[in-house]
Amino acid sequence: MSNNDFDAKVRGRVMKFPAVDGMSELEMGSLVAQVEEKIAEIEKKLSIPDTSKLAILAAFDFAVKLHLLRQKAETNLSADSKKLDEMAETLEKALGAAEPEGK
Repeated sequence: MSNNDFDAKVRGRVMKFPAVDGMSELEMGSLVAQVEEKIAEIEKKLSIPDTSKLAILAAFDFAVKLHLLRQKAETNLSADSKKLDEMAETLEKALGAAEPEGK
């Protein structure tokens, strides 16, 4: 492991997490806290004592959220592109109408 790895406590266990380029230790700690919160939420909801099952369910939850965010981003990109095309067409028409006759 590199020198930038950091330790964090999850479910009472100190674990070493690999450094992530461009992220501070504070940001990485925040992500670890989100994982721990999700595990606690699932454990409370489903009463599953098995830590590995809880971790898998938490990972699945985050994967679903990531998938939905990607889909939303793709939809937004498509809508933005369509809107830009419409605006460019409107602008071209307006500029064409504004040209003096004889050109």
